[in-house]
Amino acid sequence: MLSVQARLARHFLDLKFKKSKTRDHHPLTSRKSLAQGMKHMPVPKGIKVIQTHIGQVPVEIIRDWSTTKSSRAMMYIHGGGYLSGSPETHRAFTARLAIELQCEVWVPDYRLAPEHPFPAGLHDVAEVWEAFIKKQNDKTIILGGESAGGGLSLALCYLARERGLRLPDQLYLLSPWLDIRMAGESYKRNDGRDILVSSYYAEHGFARHYAGTHARTDPLMSPLLGDPTDLPPTYVQVSDTEIFEDDSRSFVETARKAGVNVTFEVGRGLWHAWPLFAPFIPESNQAIKRFGKWVKHF
Repeated sequence: MLSVQARLARHFLDLKFKKSKTRDHHPLTSRKSLAQGMKHMPVPKGIKVIQTHIGQVPVEIIRDWSTTKSSRAMMYIHGGGYLSGSPETHRAFTARLAIELQCEVWVPDYRLAPEHPFPAGLHDVAEVWEAFIKKQNDKTIILGGESAGGGLSLALCYLARERGLRLPDQLYLLSPWLDIRMAGESYKRNDGRDILVSSYYAEHGFARHYAGTHARTDPLMSPLLGDPTDLPPTYVQVSDTEIFEDDSRSFVETARKAGVNVTFEVGRGLWHAWPLFAPFIPESNQAIKRFGKWVKHF
């Protein structure tokens, strides 16, 4: 059974987003909406935020003051439908990851559609990844992201493999959007159950802007179609009410058949990317703790 806090949050979010899920929005409206919503998420105390650049890509580095030396480091790619979000909108969450994992977290501020459709954002995170892996030396490196950021994380693994670059030692996919074709059955089954995103809005508000004229069957755009062979141990979290559910289920099945060590967690009755709602929702806090325990286990 969901906590009282989760039930109240579901009700509030359902009321807030019910009408917007059936409308076409200008990308700037989506960006503003996400920024306004995420500003209410408190950033934990004891966090140092460093602003830097890798080439032309702005990067935010989050450090926990209590962590003086760490054997690991993480690069986190924020979500937002490929056309919204930033390191600032996700700072409360990346700060919690830095504290839980006891390591610094790099967050690229990659270019967004529609001004910069595929593959601009992927190229940006790849540029940051090259600098990131050079910096970490013998550390355990973690790559992760939620929603569109999860899709970019998996696509980045495939691109890094093509380029002969080091892959992450651990991969974290939170409610990942892995198929821009939107071919999974959950795009129909959970349409109307997903309190944050409808299939209509995913297509008209996000996918068409990101894809542009590029073929959506490209595994670097729809990484569900890629070859997961040799991927690192992977932790996948998804809700059973979100339209992207089958992206995760299909990936987990394919990856396990390819020999990938996958830990798969389904948030029953929760919603898209629910861990981002920490510290207000007990289930969000617990999900972060479970991911942290998994990271430290390896």
